[in-house]
Amino acid sequence: MRNILLDLRRAGLLHSLRGADGGYCLTRGPEEVTVGDVLRATNGAITTVRGLSVDAATYQGVAAGLGELWGAVHRSVADIVDNVTLADLLGASHEQPSSLAISFCAETRQRRLGSP
Repeated sequence: MRNILLDLRRAGLLHSLRGADGGYCLTRGPEEVTVGDVLRATNGAITTVRGLSVDAATYQGVAAGLGELWGAVHRSVADIVDNVTLADLLGASHEQPSSLAISFCAETRQRRLGSP
């Protein structure tokens, strides 16, 4: 879990706060962070073929057409995950609590940095 949080922080999706009120919070609202952002931050590529990026995988002989197929699969998956946000996953019933959590994070950060 810690490695995932560090990956998300390195990607600029999370901000860490130290101390008793510490933890992690989103750097942007949940409606601005896509599932694709999270997958790229934690996995690198959205899709891989035999451990390689779709563009780096090569095929020969009768399998030569697979590169085009995997490219289409990658584009389709990327289109889906890039259009679903964390807010979408939380659903309407959780919209208010997530907004409060983001607001709390911003207030905590301001207190720690000495901003009004």
